[in-house]
Amino acid sequence: MANIYNVLDNARNLFLDRTGAEASVVLQDCIASIIILWAGVLVFSWARGLYRVHFHPLRHFPGPRKVAQSDRWLYDRLVNGHPEEDFEQLHRDYKTKALRIAPNELHINDTSLYKVVYRQSNPFLKHEQFYLGFFATEPTVFTEVDVQKHKERRRMLNPMFSRSGVLQLESLIRDKLKQLEAKIDRRYERQVINVSDAMRLLTTNVIMELSFCDTAGTMDEQPDGFGSRFLDALAIAVHAVNDFQHYPWMMTLARLTPPALAKTISPPSGAMIDMAQFAADSVTRWRSRSEAERKDTKYPVILNRLETLTHREMVAENLDFLVAGADTTACSLTVTFLEVVTHPEIRDKLVGELDAAMQNADILLPVQQLEKLPHLSACIKEGLRFTSAVPSRLPRVVPDNKSDPFLVDGQTVPPGTIVSISAYTMHNSYDIWGPDARSFNPDRWLRPDAQSLEQYLCPFSKGARMCIGQNLVPVEMALTLASLFRKYEMGLPEGFVPPRRVDCFTLELEGGLPLKFRRR
Repeated sequence: MANIYNVLDNARNLFLDRTGAEASVVLQDCIASIIILWAGVLVFSWARGLYRVHFHPLRHFPGPRKVAQSDRWLYDRLVNGHPEEDFEQLHRDYKTKALRIAPNELHINDTSLYKVVYRQSNPFLKHEQFYLGFFATEPTVFTEVDVQKHKERRRMLNPMFSRSGVLQLESLIRDKLKQLEAKIDRRYERQVINVSDAMRLLTTNVIMELSFCDTAGTMDEQPDGFGSRFLDALAIAVHAVNDFQHYPWMMTLARLTPPALAKTISPPSGAMIDMAQFAADSVTRWRSRSEAERKDTKYPVILNRLETLTHREMVAENLDFLVAGADTTACSLTVTFLEVVTHPEIRDKLVGELDAAMQNADILLPVQQLEKLPHLSACIKEGLRFTSAVPSRLPRVVPDNKSDPFLVDGQTVPPGTIVSISAYTMHNSYDIWGPDARSFNPDRWLRPDAQSLEQYLCPFSKGARMCIGQNLVPVEMALTLASLFRKYEMGLPEGFVPPRRVDCFTLELEGGLPLKFRRR
């Protein structure tokens, strides 16, 4: 028996010796492979950097040396919240109209070229990676890059967002505005109103009703406040845009992570997940309705225009409207309130005009009559210009057109280059707007030459890819400004400090806008 144990023990030791030797070989092979892989990455990175700095087609365009090596410099500028101010200073420093801001991207400040890049016919195509960062699981009217597919989708939606279609939405805006005013009345005697939150609640409710025929109770979520779980979700979504654009793997990871796990890892993401689920459930409920039920709604609904799309396409399109349409309008309204309240001469003109037009503060004129009030209309246009609710880049790709090359500063921009001219650049140009370009001055729209300025006003971009909400936003602003300035006296609270502007793709006022309200 002892001999048997000895044999087995010797066999075990022999096996372990061989296994250990084999494991050692495997380990050495793994280490060698890792070293070779790491060396390959280093060599590739070095070679790519060398090419981008010394041999890339954009090597002759000025800019910080770091921008040629990677997108990291651009990403840092974006998350800092003031990219356009940074670009503006660098244009001055390098004395150039075409500033290199990434390995294959130029920021242009030649305002005469805006109509070339963002034109109606044969426009420069949208840069695909940039627009893939906007959460849509399917292409939407905003994110679709293909020209023909965009035309088809836009054709579905144009009737609802045409001038006549938007006028049919007036009752929807009025109803939501009344609900908001009831909240203001319950609260203003006790504390200041954060106008930024109030405007976001209003515009989000309008878009949700328009998109989903359901607002998920957001207006009443805080009976005397203006917060909402979905508003938090929208804020998170907007702040994540830069991350998803520059690190697409983060978007992929977010989509692959089970909702329950995502909520555990990142509780704030739970609001985004709930919002997406609300959108999916709303579309499911809508599709289960009969044709007669779909037509029998209090207000027009976007879903009625999208019946030929798949469920996923309908969800993506309406979520895109919600994310893109709520904050931009709210920000334009908030900045306009801030500027009117802090300029007594502007406020007095506007209030005087509204008082004369509306003897009864509780009877709001139809929007078509409000649009005829010159000072109100001027405040709206100036608010859109001065705010630049989407101030930064909307990148396009230079086409390959040898017969008509794209020239900036006398240099040919190579086909395939990503370029942009921002709303910030257009709306802050002293050459266009004069010495008071950085001031809020509605009177500029009341001058004899005001019509000539229209071509430079681009809060909705220009051309074939102009924002589909271009007719809706001024109507929302006219009704809101007229109603609130006619009914309330507004003032700054004690110790007021003007809020800092932050560019998170859409503009934000850091900390919002606190104002004191009092019934007139």
